[in-house]
Parts: sequence; C-alpha cells; structure tokens
Amino acid sequence: MEDPDYKLFVHEKCKYFNMRVICEKAGVNYSTYRGWKNNGRAFSQNKAKLLYETMVEICRKS
Repeated sequence: MEDPDYKLFVHEKCKYFNMRVICEKAGVNYSTYRGWKNNGRAFSQNKAKLLYETMVEICRKS
C-alpha cells in the first residue's frame, strides 16, 4: 500500500491552520516550511508527514 501524498495534503489544508504552531509542535523549522510553500524549495516527505500527523492530532483534540 502506498503512502498518501503528505505534501499535497499539507499544501491543500494549510489555510485552515496556524502553520507556525503546527511546525513548532511537529518539530519542523517554520522557515523551511515557508521556503517550500512559497518558493518551491526542497521539503522532505518525512517532514510533510510530521506536519500531517500534527494537523490530524489537533483536529482530533478539538
């Protein structure tokens, strides 16, 4: 079974979250995230997965 495309999910759903907080909770440098989102810089699938999991966790707690 293939892993979902975490980058696509994060890119589509980021508008619903305070990504500075998500990055902090996930342990991902916010400037790295912004570089990927705004300038197309390299961003690993692993980091995207961390952001995805943090977003899901926050939704479950709400």
